[in-house]
Amino acid sequence: MSRFSAFFAVIFAFVCAVPALAFDVSVKANVDNAQVFVGDMFNYEIQVTAPENAIVDLPSFVGNLGSFEVKEMKNEKVTEGMPKGSAKFVWQATLNTFVSGDFLIAPQQVQAAIGSDTVKVNTDPVAVKVSTRTTGEETDILEAEDPLDDPRLPQWFFVLLIVVGVALLVFLGWFLHKKFAKAGAAPQLPPYEEAVLALKELRAKNYLAEGNQGDYFMALGFIARRYVERRFEVDILDATVAELKQRMAHVAGLPQAYKESVVTLAVETEPVKFAKMKLDGERCRFWDEWADRLLEDTKPTPEEKNTEPKAKK
Repeated sequence: MSRFSAFFAVIFAFVCAVPALAFDVSVKANVDNAQVFVGDMFNYEIQVTAPENAIVDLPSFVGNLGSFEVKEMKNEKVTEGMPKGSAKFVWQATLNTFVSGDFLIAPQQVQAAIGSDTVKVNTDPVAVKVSTRTTGEETDILEAEDPLDDPRLPQWFFVLLIVVGVALLVFLGWFLHKKFAKAGAAPQLPPYEEAVLALKELRAKNYLAEGNQGDYFMALGFIARRYVERRFEVDILDATVAELKQRMAHVAGLPQAYKESVVTLAVETEPVKFAKMKLDGERCRFWDEWADRLLEDTKPTPEEKNTEPKAKK
């Protein structure tokens, strides 16, 4: 074999060894207004072009976007006007913030799947400038003229009023403290009994029947975390999702399936609580029943109950 033949054989083998993308996916992110004022709402949009039969998702789009609060979230699939076999998947979030400055909306990961083939692509960061509504050079109206003197009321009279007002507030605070201190704090139930009672009170509010998934999952997540925190002595009540994953991995005595599902509940319901998205009815029933299973499968044994401290007074 000549040297040229060997060279082309190596090139051909290299090209064949490089895997090709399973299918084409393109993404584009933009805002409808790159310069807004504090408190103004604007739209952040992600457009994904992919095969029509692809399942497209934004797994990283959970909760607020950095300094921006997600007020509303919606998505749609568009095939009209697209080449045959392809579609455009659009996510639009309505955002606002009350902090001024120059910001970047971080890249969001887009995941598209067809069967067992998956393609992951990140959007480009998007710059947004948030300005205050004043330049800071305006003169306060009260400072435009010297304050007027009122000869009718001497200054000591105002000082006296302030002193009397402070004394009244101190007396009122002391009186209320003394009144409510007599009642004392209510006894704290053991973790299992407290969680069972909390679930009963939550279901009595009929949040799911009324379509109020946000308040329901906010309360359910709090009940589950507080139960696990008290039952297994782990600090997770105020943990972020990332912190929750780390801390749940080291909880002693809790079955692995429940360690993972506590994290899954937090991840899956973040968009419901903060972006007004909805879970289907079957998934809502799953989490409602899951809470009962968590309590029943991990409730203290009779031996453990005998060693538990009595309810705090």
